[in-house]
Amino acid sequence: MQTNKSISTVIPTFNRELYLKDAINSCLNQTVKHEIIVCNHGGTDGTDEMVKQFHGKIKYIKKDIDYGPHYCWLEGILEAKGELINLLFDDDWIDPIYIEECIKYFSDPQVGFVFTPAKVFDEKEKKIVNISHDYFLYSDGIYKINKYELNFLSNLISPTAFIIRKKDLIDALFNGKLPQAKYTYKGVGPDRLMILLCMLRYSKFGFIKKPLVTYRSHINSITINSRSDENKKESIKKAYAEVDKYYYSLKYGKYFSLLQNNNILNIRKVLNIPFAIRKFLQK
Repeated sequence: MQTNKSISTVIPTFNRELYLKDAINSCLNQTVKHEIIVCNHGGTDGTDEMVKQFHGKIKYIKKDIDYGPHYCWLEGILEAKGELINLLFDDDWIDPIYIEECIKYFSDPQVGFVFTPAKVFDEKEKKIVNISHDYFLYSDGIYKINKYELNFLSNLISPTAFIIRKKDLIDALFNGKLPQAKYTYKGVGPDRLMILLCMLRYSKFGFIKKPLVTYRSHINSITINSRSDENKKESIKKAYAEVDKYYYSLKYGKYFSLLQNNNILNIRKVLNIPFAIRKFLQK
């Protein structure tokens, strides 16, 4: 399978000069030559000087004011020329064949996103400590979204590990604070909505079994930091739950309000909603 679609990697960054260099180099080492954009909002470390060594190889965007991660992501994506986007976080990196392997599945117009499992690199121990082998799949290929809906709701996939179309990324970020949202947390919400919107718009997704991305586990990462703070952990959990409910409000439209009011009998007469999904929405 081959595709002629163009792709851009967007790397949002904030005061992670040393980690960022690894992320950039992993993009330059790809077997597919592509556009690389680094977007720095409000960083005050040595990133400005460090990126000069990549002059002519990357596009660097710098803003003095930090408006938060979503605006940084959005500005980089809006500047991208590629039809497909690889949103790479500044403390992660990708294997040389990651882009080549993922973009081939976009030859099918009904494929909304393509993802791969990830390796976890412990910064303190300086070694790979975990591999999320295959999530819920066992071989490379294209799969039907409706068969794996609950799997995607149960397994958070970081944007580092998937590639989707630019227009879908923009729509996920422009939602901002969701209509019914009460809970927010930095970097949380749109990262999940990216996949969920594609689940509404396309019938298929692609999967590469081999883990081709690496997450860096370190004390300053959002995930690690939240594990030691119960309030942060709860805020993240509730923020993601609201995104999931927003997804179902889009999917089931006017019937969603009936379900929220526990009027399950009426909804089941119109929609054959699986039991597991009904229980999920009543949480």
